[in-house]
Amino acid sequence: MSAKVNQERLATVVGRALIDKEFAEQLHKDAEGAAKRIGVHLSATELTAVKNIDSAKLVSAGAGIRDKLGTAAIFDQQQQVQARMD
Repeated sequence: MSAKVNQERLATVVGRALIDKEFAEQLHKDAEGAAKRIGVHLSATELTAVKNIDSAKLVSAGAGIRDKLGTAAIFDQQQQVQARMD
């Protein structure tokens, strides 16, 4: 039996890692803890998938995205955090 994978949860975690370098580093060191700190609880299958992401490629892709988005990405992150708090 295969475990269900929630694409929205994965997209939230990986998307955050792409635009937030510190989060990407936390995700690499402690995927479960990093995800929980942003309010995302990953299943065992999702955690395995996140842990198997090539961190060098993630950092490289994230740098390119952050360069293009600039401060817009940071502002959007702040809005998302505020929305979760409301």
